[in-house]
Amino acid sequence: MKRLLHAVVTVGLLLLPYPAAGQLGVAARVGSLGIGAEAAVGLSDRLVARGGIGLVPLELSTSFDGVDVDLELPDSWYNVGLDLYLNGALRVGGGLLIRPDDPTVTGAFQDPVDIGGRTFTPEEIGTLTGTLATEGRAPYLLVGFGKHTDTGFGLSLDVGVVFSGNPDVTLDARDGIFSDQAELEIRLQQEAQDFEDDMKGYLRFWPIASLGLRLGVG
Repeated sequence: MKRLLHAVVTVGLLLLPYPAAGQLGVAARVGSLGIGAEAAVGLSDRLVARGGIGLVPLELSTSFDGVDVDLELPDSWYNVGLDLYLNGALRVGGGLLIRPDDPTVTGAFQDPVDIGGRTFTPEEIGTLTGTLATEGRAPYLLVGFGKHTDTGFGLSLDVGVVFSGNPDVTLDARDGIFSDQAELEIRLQQEAQDFEDDMKGYLRFWPIASLGLRLGVG
């Protein structure tokens, strides 16, 4: 599905004609893809190409496999895709979400914590750090309201999902005093696998919920 959607969007964008006058729009937006801006190019009355960037100044406190961590999302997201309008305002769309960095997790513990089936003190484990590696490009599908290229100001709404895939987790412990590094590596690998199993539905699908203020240029 990812390869098919990627191919369709790429070929479609390459074959797009230069837009006619009155088919341009810009917007500011806020939501699950961050705070950002986007631009839209009308290709016909029903088809619009749209791309944008979102900044994500967000850190979440969460728990994976019983371990409390801080989850830091990528600093920015980029999106590019096509919207098909079913009527004057209702649309469906699809495209690619692109991110330059991977999400990371950090845990600095005050109490003993179970890592890979063994309990470590905060002094032994130090600071737990990890990377949640997924593909840098992920397809998305959405339903939206509001036409970005309509003349004048208006509101827009996107609701959908990004298909991120299963993350590949790597963990590292820094500044700890535990002396048996070989065992620590084994425990970290086991905990990374437990993290992956625990978050299959957590980051595999990322929700899209975005509200924007748009301006169409007539």
